[in-house]
Order: sequence, then structure tokens, then C-alpha cells
Amino acid sequence: MLCENGVIAGILDTGARVDADERYDAAGKLVLPGFIDPHVHSRDPGATHKEDFEHSTRGALTGGVTTVLEMPNAIPPVDSAEVFAQRRAQHEVSAWTDFGLWGLALGEPNIDEIGPLFAAGAVAVKLFWGYALHRETRSLVYNLGDEPPENLLMPPPNGQVMRLFEEVARHGGLLAAHCEDKDVLATSQERLGHPIESYEDLLAARPAAAEATTIAIATEFAKATGARFHVVHLASEAGLEAVRAAQARGVRLTAETCPQYLTLTDADYPRVGPVMKVYPPVREQRDQDALWAGVNEGALVSLGSDHAPHTVEEKSRGFETQPAGAVGCETFGPVLIDALLRGKTTPTRFAEVTATETAKLYGLYPRKASSAPAATPTWWSSTPRPGGRCATRS
Repeated sequence: MLCENGVIAGILDTGARVDADERYDAAGKLVLPGFIDPHVHSRDPGATHKEDFEHSTRGALTGGVTTVLEMPNAIPPVDSAEVFAQRRAQHEVSAWTDFGLWGLALGEPNIDEIGPLFAAGAVAVKLFWGYALHRETRSLVYNLGDEPPENLLMPPPNGQVMRLFEEVARHGGLLAAHCEDKDVLATSQERLGHPIESYEDLLAARPAAAEATTIAIATEFAKATGARFHVVHLASEAGLEAVRAAQARGVRLTAETCPQYLTLTDADYPRVGPVMKVYPPVREQRDQDALWAGVNEGALVSLGSDHAPHTVEEKSRGFETQPAGAVGCETFGPVLIDALLRGKTTPTRFAEVTATETAKLYGLYPRKASSAPAATPTWWSSTPRPGGRCATRS
């Protein structure tokens, strides 16, 4: 493999002689594409006391991630083409990796921005289907009790969501969502009858049925509109069954899962502690086993970290008030490579779900995750340093 300026320039026959500045003997080792982490919630701008984009991308690069796809979860979020351009320019100054930007889908409030966001280069748009947002900042509200009702922007009703599917289909883009049904969650927390005080309470308040229900609704909307729909951070066996059912019907529905769901279970909470609180929650061993089967059979096409840092003080609060989310882009590669070496998947499938299939899903292939020789694209950042370029979709 001949590399020049950080790009594969040729695949040579065994024994071929060529002048080179540096040689590396990879005999007995795996040569993998740079990982793509498609699910990163950096806190820049708006919450840089938790993290800035320079540090999130530096951490990602340390763990083998060479491209991050940044979620629309900063303040302000990327909910318009204007904000997209501002955020792209801001991040190109500080990024240590190449990056792409997600757009935020709010339903009716920004339905007219969906087309311009895709035209600007958004890799996808995301609907926080199971989350309330702060009405002014559009930031996530992790626990409804944290804000008075007048400050909350609730997820759009399903009629608006179906119109969003139609708009995404019209522009040939990709729509993704956090899939937990808000009504199932509300009823489950009401039935619990008391504040969440333990991990068992958390699982009771956020049952797997909430995830499967939203995926089933999305299946019908995607079938009716022809839109491409992607389930992010799939966490349950029930959710996987809903994904399989959609795919068996020929619906254009794909899904990702995350390292935390592939390596942890509810039994790990006493050891791991509050940093394990994420939404959807980490569930039982049978869910982990099902997700690995989904990865290996191809029902799950991509892996993402769902990197979402908070301060130690925030994560040290009680269950009821601590925010959901944990760091993950730096450990994304090492944790998954450990699972690979433990026989959870094959090297080929590993490369597909951490790079190749992810690049295809978001319109970045073959500019990313291909071993074919290619000329250097104009956006390519050939050296690991601040100044990574924005990788827009094809």
C-alpha cells in the first residue's frame, strides 16, 4: 500500500520495489480504515465548560477516529443553512479530524430549512423524537422537571413528523431520530409512582417498548413517503426486532448501535456508576447479545459513540436530576477493537460498521473508508492538526 500526503496513492504487487521515505511492516497486523464516528455531541459553542471542539476531535483522533459527524446539540443548534455555515467556519479552525455536520429537524418550526440544510452539505437531519427542547436555546432538556412547562418545546406531533418525512424524501436526504415514544415514557414514569432512585427504576421508567414503538411508527412513515430513515443508538432487542421487521418489508430503514450497548449491561451499574446513565438506557445481557447478532448479520449498518460529555458535578447528582450522556469518541476505537479481539465480530465486519458502511450511509464514500487509490479531495485534511475540513455529503 503506497501512501502519499496522507492518501492511498496505489496498491502494489507483492515484492514491488519503490522508493519511499518511510516503510512500515504490517505483517500479522490488521490494516483498517480510519474510523468514522457518526454520533458526536460536542459542546461547542454554548457549553464549552464541558468541552470544546478542539478537545473532542483531538480525543477522537487519539482513539483512531479520523472523521466525526457532529450532532446538532450545541447552542445554537444547526437548525438553518445560516447556522450551518457559521458552525462549519468555526470548527474548521479548531478540528483535529475531518468532520461533517448534522442538521436539526424541529418539525414545523424549521420545515422550510430542511432543503437548504441538505444543500449546504448536512450529512443528515436529526429529530429528537423523545426529547423536549428548551424553547429559547433549543438545547436538550434531559429531565422534564428541570424546567417549567412554559420553557419546554415538546417533540412535534406525529402529523408534523410525517410532513418532515415527506420533506426529507423530497430532497433525497437522510432523516434520523432518537427513538423513544414520549407517551410510553410518560406513562411508565407515572406508573413507577416515585422518583427514579436506582438503575432498576430507570429501566422501568424507560422500557424497551418505547424504542420499538417509535421505530414502528417511523417504519410506516418511511414506507408511506419513501424517505430514508435511520435509527440512532439502538439499545434493545425489542428495537432490533422492529428494525428487522421494517427491513423485511423493504422499507428504507437503517440503524446504528453504540459501544456502551455492546459492552455493558445493567449488571455493570454498581461498578461503573453514574456515568452509565444514557438515553436509551443500557439494558440486559440478552439485549447486548441481540445487538451483536444485529451487527454481524447486517441489520445494524453503523456504530457511533453517542459522545455526550457533562461535568463531574452534573453526573454526580441523583438519578432524577443528573443528565444523560457520557464521553465516548476517544474510547470508541479501543473498546470496539477489544471486542473484535474477543471474537465478537470479524475484522471485515468491523471495518464495515466503523468505516465503510458508515461512509456509504452518509454520502461520504468513496472519499472516505475506501482503500482504492484516489486523488486528494479538496476538503481532505492530510495531516492530524487543527484545521480539519468539513466533509459534506455527496
